[in-house]
Amino acid sequence: MDGLPPSPPAEVRPASPAPADTLPPAPPTYGYAATDVRARTPREIELCDRAGSVDWLYVGGSVALTVGAAFLDADTKYEGSPAGRMIGPLAFGTTFGFTFGGGYLSLPQCSRDWINGGTPEGERRTHWPLTIAIALLAGAVAPVVQEAVNGTDGTYWSDGERASRVIVTGLTAFGGAFLPYLLPPRTWRAARELENLRLRYDTGSRAPILGYGFAF
Repeated sequence: MDGLPPSPPAEVRPASPAPADTLPPAPPTYGYAATDVRARTPREIELCDRAGSVDWLYVGGSVALTVGAAFLDADTKYEGSPAGRMIGPLAFGTTFGFTFGGGYLSLPQCSRDWINGGTPEGERRTHWPLTIAIALLAGAVAPVVQEAVNGTDGTYWSDGERASRVIVTGLTAFGGAFLPYLLPPRTWRAARELENLRLRYDTGSRAPILGYGFAF
C-alpha cells in the first residue's frame, strides 16, 4: 500500500567457503586396451618377474613327497590287513596328483612382453577346463606308474584287492591334482595377483559393455 514504508532489502549471505580438508576428485584409473599386453607399472614388472620362472623348490618338494609315498607303498603292501595295505596307494595317488597338477602351475606364467590379463570385457579367464583335463590325466597315469614302480603280486592279493589298488590310486591322483590350487606355487600366486590387479583397473575405468556376435 502507498502509505506503508518500503520493506528493507533481504539480507544476502555470502556462500560458505568449502572446508579446508576437502580432497580433489580422484583421477580416473588406468584402462587397458585389448592389445596392451606388456608390463607397465613397477608392480606389474615385479609380479611378472616372480611368475616368469619355474618354482623349482615347489617342484622338488612335490617330487620328494611322491618318492616317499612310493617307498611307503613298497613297505606296507604286504603288511597288515587289506585296509592297511591301501595306505600306500592312497598316499602315492595323492602325492602323484599333487606333483602332476603342481608341475603345471610351477611353470612360467608370465613374460614382460606378454601378460595374460583379463579380457577386454573385464571378465576373468577360466582355468577349470585345463585343470580338469590335467586331473583326469593324472588319474589315468598314476596306476600305471605305481605298477611300474612296485608291481602287483597276484599270488598274495586277491583280484578284488588288486582292482581296489588301481581304483584308489587313480581316484586319489585325480583329487590330488586339485590340491595345488589350495597350496599354489610362487609362480601361480604372482600370476593370479597380476591378473586381479589388471582386472581391478579395467572394471574401475570401463563402462558396461553390451554387444553380440556370430559364430561361423
